[in-house]
Amino acid sequence: MARVRSPDPVRYCEAIKAAEAAAHAVIQPNNAKANLGTMLGEIKNARHKFATALPTPADGDAIAPAEAMMRALWEGQTSRRGGQAPTQPETLGAARAAVHLAATLVQWFVSGAVTRTP
Repeated sequence: MARVRSPDPVRYCEAIKAAEAAAHAVIQPNNAKANLGTMLGEIKNARHKFATALPTPADGDAIAPAEAMMRALWEGQTSRRGGQAPTQPETLGAARAAVHLAATLVQWFVSGAVTRTP
């Protein structure tokens, strides 16, 4: 009998972990506790230190596409945070989108399409 897979949108966090693991060595190699949030802060504070294989846009902000994908992934899962604001449950559609974002980010970081400049 074939086994049926049951999608679990709560596993959205696995997409975040994959992106974090891939980006860690490029963005914050010396931060053992790096996560997408701290990496986004690093990009914000030192965006000139990052380059991509994509042509640089007219404004010279080469890291902007990767940053936007990281931010969408990070901010898309509200249930991992506590606080006064209500959280949204993960949906299957959001989890699928997160996996696609994470797959692209993982590929970009492990292939060298995003680099840290000296």
